Amino acid sequence: MWTCGLLKHNAKQALSGRYWMCTAVCLIAGLFGASSVFSDLSGQFQYTQSLVQDFMTPDVWTGNNDGYSLYGIWEFLVQSGIVFAIFVGLIIGLIIGTVYGAFVSGPLSVGLCRYMMESRQGGAPFGTMFGIFRSPYLNVVKVLFLTNLKIALGSLLIVPGIYWSFTYRMVPYLLAENPYLTTTRAMELSRQMMDGEKFHSFLLDLSFLGWELLCLVTFGFGQIFLVAYLEATYAELYAALRTKALAYGYSDESELGGFVRHNMSRA
Repeated sequence: MWTCGLLKHNAKQALSGRYWMCTAVCLIAGLFGASSVFSDLSGQFQYTQSLVQDFMTPDVWTGNNDGYSLYGIWEFLVQSGIVFAIFVGLIIGLIIGTVYGAFVSGPLSVGLCRYMMESRQGGAPFGTMFGIFRSPYLNVVKVLFLTNLKIALGSLLIVPGIYWSFTYRMVPYLLAENPYLTTTRAMELSRQMMDGEKFHSFLLDLSFLGWELLCLVTFGFGQIFLVAYLEATYAELYAALRTKALAYGYSDESELGGFVRHNMSRA
C-alpha cells in the first residue's frame, strides 16, 4: 500500500543527481503545453462554454446588475461584424488548440511520462521525451484524443469529468510503456489500476497545496523548481499502481514490459 510520504520520498531519491536535468526536461515540455496527465482539451471546452454563458447572461443585457443596458453596444458590434469576427476567431482558436493538443502537447505529455519513468531507473537521454513521435505515434494521438474527449464531455456536467479525470489518469503512463495499446484497453487498464485509488490520488494532489501556494507568492516563479518534484512523484504513483496491476493480474509483462534501463556511466 502506497502513501503520499512514501511516493515523495521515492521521488526525491529518483531525482538525486538528476534534479536539474529533469527540471530542464519538464520546463521544455511545459513550453509545448505538455502535461503528465492530460492535455487541456477539457479546459478548452469549459472556457468556450463559459464565454457563451457570459454572452447569454440576461442580467448583462438588461442592466439589472450594473444599472445600464449593453444592448446598444451589442447592436453596434453586430452591425459592424465584430461579433461575427470574434465568434469565428474563437472557433478557429478552439480548432487549432484541439489539433495542437492532439498532435503535439498530448503526445509530448506521454513522452515526458516515458522520460520520468526511465530516469528513475538511473537516468535517461534527453531525446527520450521525443521518441514518442516515432511509430506508433498516430495510435498515441488517437487514444489520448478519445480519452480526453470523454473527459471533456464529462466536464460539461462537472462531476463525470472530475471522476473520469481520475479514472483515466494512468492512460498517458500506460501509453508511455506500451504505445500500441488500444483505446479500450488503455482506458480499461487505467480504470482497474485506479479502482480504490481515486481518493488517495486526490489526497496526493492536495499534499502539494502548500508548495503551490508558495509558488503563487513568488508569482509562479517557484513552479520552475517544483515541476520536476511533481512529475517524479506522479511517476512513482504509476510505478506503485503498475505493481498493483501485475500483482492482481490486470496485466502482465507481455503487455507492460517495463522501461529501458540506461547506463549513464562513461567508459
